[in-house]
Amino acid sequence: MLVTSVNADERWYIDATLNGMAGSYSDSSLKDNFYSGSAWLNVDYIDIYSFAIAYNHLNINAKDAVPGAFGVTQDTVAGRLQYYFYNDTFGGKITAQLVAYEISNDLLPAQAGGAQIISPKLVYTNYAKDLSLDFEYVWSDYSDNSDLIVEQFASSIGFGFNKNSDWVELKAYLIQSDNKILTQGEESLSAAAIKWKHWFSPSTFLGLDNLSIDVLAGERIFAVDNETFTVYNLEDVQQGSVLLGLGWRVGEDFDVTAIAGLEKYKNKIIENEYDRKYLYISLTRHW
Repeated sequence: MLVTSVNADERWYIDATLNGMAGSYSDSSLKDNFYSGSAWLNVDYIDIYSFAIAYNHLNINAKDAVPGAFGVTQDTVAGRLQYYFYNDTFGGKITAQLVAYEISNDLLPAQAGGAQIISPKLVYTNYAKDLSLDFEYVWSDYSDNSDLIVEQFASSIGFGFNKNSDWVELKAYLIQSDNKILTQGEESLSAAAIKWKHWFSPSTFLGLDNLSIDVLAGERIFAVDNETFTVYNLEDVQQGSVLLGLGWRVGEDFDVTAIAGLEKYKNKIIENEYDRKYLYISLTRHW
């Protein structure tokens, strides 16, 4: 992985990230394995506004023994704009965020192919940085190939403790489809997630900077994760997940993250339950 140098003065803060992910499906009747690669560039202007652009390429390979099965290739381009407001009455910072996606793939039209996605979000963080509240709306339009609109409503609360070396976040999802035929017979699904992250002191064993655990329960389909620019439009009904993440700070300018994940899915059309296991590696350079 190669990151090209970017010049920045004291007013501008720039992050460039390269990610790679690979995994396999267990007990799936149709899917065998997958891999993806992505690149992000984020630019922040003295904590007043920021913008980011991301690109992701994904391949899902089908099982060779399944007659008529085929793999899928997908490309996603995303952009994010954030503006920060500071309010002494509320004692904190309010972030207004807008994320947009353009997705293209080689699925058949009847399988809901590409998409356009728009997602506004509001976040409140107090000045002590030990409390965060947010509300997010996602509008996903798959009408390029099929008559399908999926809406996602998500809200979360996060709080820090232990001198802010620990962070816990609770998040709830509600996902609604206007065409349940294309969402495996489901019109409305809900899920909840809890995430804990701990930051270590500089002298931690193995040089670890942070550790995180993320657990999801409930059901969701066509979900969108704006933090990682991930859209779950090629998966079936997700029924839970558990993730373990480790982070290292390499000097003052580099971060390395490794995440191992296990996700549970069900294809309700053919009544097939299966798992998706993966390893994710990320390298970030700061200026």
